[in-house]
Amino acid sequence: MAAVDYTDFYILDPNYNKFNDTEIIEDDIIRLIIQKYQILVYTSNGDVMGDYNLGTNLIDLLYQTRLNGESVQEIIDGQLKRYIPEITNTNYRLNVIFEQDPENYQDVMFITLEINEFQVVNQIGNFL
Repeated sequence: MAAVDYTDFYILDPNYNKFNDTEIIEDDIIRLIIQKYQILVYTSNGDVMGDYNLGTNLIDLLYQTRLNGESVQEIIDGQLKRYIPEITNTNYRLNVIFEQDPENYQDVMFITLEINEFQVVNQIGNFL
């Protein structure tokens, strides 16, 4: 099995007195995928300097009128395949649904990622 490069998840500053660039922050591949997934879900295009395409823009997509769950699912899936190469050898299921929150007069998007025994549910609305 090829070694996995975890260096992009080492976020300490090199000037920090306990900096150790050989440390692995997360060594379980599924947990690593989930960490990267959470970053993609809550990042918008242009938020990351040097890579304008990283991010799903879910808050903007929530208010699009001609978009359904399948369209958003395709956008997220494209991000997963581009930015999380570890997921290509893993079985996962992604589901996106929209619901209305009548108490707050808003739409809410629910994104569910099922991978191995984990189920990650993200709720996107204007309350973020």
